[in-house]
Amino acid sequence: MASNELDSNIPVFRGAGHLLRLIADLVRRPRRRECPEPVRHRGVAQGREGLPVLCLVSGEEHTQLAKGISYFLSHADPRRVPHCLHDLQDGSPPPPPESVEAVRHTLERLAQGFARSVHGSDGRVRFRRFGLVNWLTQAGATGAAPYSGGMEGNDHTLLQGLREREFRRRRLFGLLRSPETELAVDGTVPWWVWLFAVHVFPLAWFRVRRGLGREYRWLLNQPYLAPRDPGTFIGFAERLTAPHHQVEDPEQLRKLMVNAFLEDLRVAFRRRIWRPRTARRTAYCVALLDGANAGNCGYPLLQTIIDVRNETGAFDPLLVISCGAEPPAEGTGIRADWGHHSLWELADRLYGGWRDTFLHQGRARNRAPWYLPVTVPRLLPPSDESYELTRRLEVAQDARLRIPEPPLWARRMVSVVAACGVLVALLGAGGLVLRRESNYRDAHCGLHRFEGDAETLRTAETGECIGVARNGFTFHSPDPLLNKTLRTIYAQNARAEEAHRAAPERPFVTLVHLSALLSVSGKSTGQLAYGREALQGAASAQSRQLRSTGAAEPILRIFPANAGSGMRFGTRVVGILAGLQQQDPSLVGVTGLDQSREATNRTIRKLTAVGLPMVATTLSADSLVRQSPMYFQVSPQNTREAAVAAAYADHVVGHGAKKPARRVRIISSADPSDTYSRTLSDDVAQRFRARGFTVEKTSFTPPPPPGADPSSDAPGPGTVGQRSCSYPGMVFFAGRSEDFESLLGGINESCNSDPPTLLGGDDVARLAADAERRQQYPGIPYDFLDFTLGSARCDDTSELYAELGRLFPEECAQVASSSLDGHAALGFDAVKLYINAVKQLREDAAQMPLTPPAVWHAISGVHGDEALDGESGIISFGGDVDRQVPLDKLLSVQHIDGAGKPTQAGFCGRVGGQKQSSWCPPLEAEKDR
Repeated sequence: MASNELDSNIPVFRGAGHLLRLIADLVRRPRRRECPEPVRHRGVAQGREGLPVLCLVSGEEHTQLAKGISYFLSHADPRRVPHCLHDLQDGSPPPPPESVEAVRHTLERLAQGFARSVHGSDGRVRFRRFGLVNWLTQAGATGAAPYSGGMEGNDHTLLQGLREREFRRRRLFGLLRSPETELAVDGTVPWWVWLFAVHVFPLAWFRVRRGLGREYRWLLNQPYLAPRDPGTFIGFAERLTAPHHQVEDPEQLRKLMVNAFLEDLRVAFRRRIWRPRTARRTAYCVALLDGANAGNCGYPLLQTIIDVRNETGAFDPLLVISCGAEPPAEGTGIRADWGHHSLWELADRLYGGWRDTFLHQGRARNRAPWYLPVTVPRLLPPSDESYELTRRLEVAQDARLRIPEPPLWARRMVSVVAACGVLVALLGAGGLVLRRESNYRDAHCGLHRFEGDAETLRTAETGECIGVARNGFTFHSPDPLLNKTLRTIYAQNARAEEAHRAAPERPFVTLVHLSALLSVSGKSTGQLAYGREALQGAASAQSRQLRSTGAAEPILRIFPANAGSGMRFGTRVVGILAGLQQQDPSLVGVTGLDQSREATNRTIRKLTAVGLPMVATTLSADSLVRQSPMYFQVSPQNTREAAVAAAYADHVVGHGAKKPARRVRIISSADPSDTYSRTLSDDVAQRFRARGFTVEKTSFTPPPPPGADPSSDAPGPGTVGQRSCSYPGMVFFAGRSEDFESLLGGINESCNSDPPTLLGGDDVARLAADAERRQQYPGIPYDFLDFTLGSARCDDTSELYAELGRLFPEECAQVASSSLDGHAALGFDAVKLYINAVKQLREDAAQMPLTPPAVWHAISGVHGDEALDGESGIISFGGDVDRQVPLDKLLSVQHIDGAGKPTQAGFCGRVGGQKQSSWCPPLEAEKDR
């Protein structure tokens, strides 16, 4: 719009430029604080913050003046000033000047004006508090809100009206509760969805809103009309409704309305760094009251506004401009020192005088200091000869109101960019957190960081989950029976902890069962059977111990642990155990330790370094006892296994049905890390030569792990099996069960009708224990060495199998076709060694702490009368101080004839009162120490 056009719409009078500058100074909002140009004394801000009530006295021309000021505010640069022009003499029959209805009506018109969209999203104001008060004061009036407060005192109608008001204000609720939508939703969704969406959720939301909504809480805490009487929102709200509010103090009711109106303005202008819109409000709101006089509500409204300002002490971002024929009497009588100001005075001097008066008299809390009356000269008509000169000299230069730009950080574009930046940063941070959480889960077996077992579990390079599980993790095992076994152990651990809390005087110990094949990618569940059965044996010993109640009977927990296939990650698991041992002093030892490999040797040495004793279940390599003095085993060594194998072969050559030649071909693994195969092969060769056998050695290359190269150039086990078909003597297999299975496949392809005489080491028992794998080659008989008698019945004839039948009945269903391969018995006996050691310590020295070294010392004393008559035979360390292997430990020879159940061909060693087979090596005598 051109400047000439703008100037022509502003009334012209002498001093008009001073008035425009005064209004501009009052309207502009400073960057800091709220009071325009705060009064300072010796550099320190003094006085109260406040905007004056500007009273323009212009005789009968006040309406034209008010419209000109409105036009001036509407065309501010760069945006209009939020304002509302209200004519107090609109021609309708006026209510009494001081009536509540008159003030309410005026405030309602002002609120509607300030809420108009024409002010822009940054200029419009939402009147939530005044809107609530305004609605309540009209509730019950004729043609107003649907509320009738009868003598019955029922507040249901008022609550219903408040709910409907809230629902109409919310678009979602309005959509849900419209008749058309309700019918559509009712016909297309289940009844319970319709009930929740249309009734339950909106009502629940309203109850929460009524208790936590800002306007509801404010109404109960504002100072007028004693809102805490009766003390509830609905009780106070009912006092505000018509006709109840007619008995209330009108002055207090007017102040409540004005305070609600001003509080909405305060909230809209309250500076908050997270609300940049408040910083973009660079001009105060202006209320233009035209025609204010003593005959309408103008003066009572001004008085109420000033009273609220004095009583609350809060700054109100509202400039009130009253245009009338005369100023309020109380605004002039006290100001005898400077009286009515005319526009001949400079604007800054005019405002400065008011500031000084407000500073010195504002603390008196009366109304007079708030008024700033200004006498406006007569407006010049366009026909006046001085009109054009006055317009150009006094109006033109001040006709354009320039309000400050918002701070750079609060401008809309900057805010949008900042919001986008924050959003991107949050998304990036969220992505980083998710990435870190994903990496953590990948590194901790898929568990998030707050799951109980995540701290002690790791994902190895092979994809296997290794570590110690204390809280129910199953190592991603594909075997449902193994998973059930683990869950049983975790449930018994919980019972053990409850028993410890109930009887803290009983010894409380924890063992870690360290296995090699709890989770192996690509392995069948049958190949995990031996690990499962060892755990079942340990669980059976634990379950039996939980039913014991003696004071010296230990309460036992078992933590399953996985070292990966071939025990290759055993040292890492021991590192986890070292940290766990510091947190849990009840941890006293380790059982398990599968497969005699170099990785197992390293694991034993690492366990020794952290001071934990070990009782191995199935290990038999001769070199294991040289790794640590804290190492024990319940199985025999390879030297004894070789002696029994040679004695049995000598018996077969002389008395067997096929009577093979006195020759033996020993087949072993070419893997240099397989300590078991290497030492067993050497021991068997030595013992067979001592029996007069011609010894021939051959090796095979086991299948390498995925991505690895073969360990040697030797043929595979299947090829070695094919080449053994025509061998006239005995073939002794000193390797792993999975490789023996491949050897049988080679024999089956070349000579299943006339296979060689086969004798396998103890590891073959793992194949024989699995009926499904055993039946793959029904035409090939073979013998193998076993660490138990190879027969089992799930009845009350033994501690182990009675407990096993109760805990794992599905295993008993397989007894008819499985020998249970001895691993359950060995696992049971390994745990029993610890239990007996702890009992012995508690009986011999009740005050001695149950430390790992003390338990280790107690285990070394198992011999003679204190020997353990276990499920896998008698376990006695013979009285030698440095003996770590049971003396004359049981070894049986099992025979597989086709697909039938393994049958015993004889046994050697000490088994209760039974006598060993006649062909066995003689028993050793125990020593006294």
